[in-house]
Amino acid sequence: MSAKPPQSDAINPRGFAELWLDAQHALGGFVCVHVQDQALADDIVQEVARQATANFDQYDQSRPFIAWLIGIARQRIAESYRERGRRPVVFSSDILDSITDAYADLQPEVDDRLDALRDCMDQLNNRHRRVIELRYARQLSQDEIGERVGSNGRAVNAMLFRIRTALRECVSKQMEDTR
Repeated sequence: MSAKPPQSDAINPRGFAELWLDAQHALGGFVCVHVQDQALADDIVQEVARQATANFDQYDQSRPFIAWLIGIARQRIAESYRERGRRPVVFSSDILDSITDAYADLQPEVDDRLDALRDCMDQLNNRHRRVIELRYARQLSQDEIGERVGSNGRAVNAMLFRIRTALRECVSKQMEDTR
């Protein structure tokens, strides 16, 4: 599942939505690497989405969509540093271009791994899926999870270890099967 441009000559809103859905996770990762504040990172991703939507007619279909989005994100990240009066870590434009290219190259594999993880999550029983949701979506501690599922923190810790191991093995198997 790669963020390839739509096949028709006309770029339309549906084409943007498909490209955005394929690229948003990689873009979010790129922004988070540069901005340690999650709320600020979310704001920047939203601003990139707004700007990309408004300027979609300027997107060069011969380049990867994620590279275009990262270019917009780089500008927004620099603006956020200026607004907050902080100096960002400065990389040469060659290094930033290399990072952008690497994100574009890795995105299809990341998307495939996310798809595999979703499939593997669907295979978990309800209790295990709930524990994962409480830990990673709600970011509760092991003791807090234990209170909610009728267990203790140590048991939750062991359960999380087994669930993560099972998910890792499941994703690896699915990735091998698609190669």
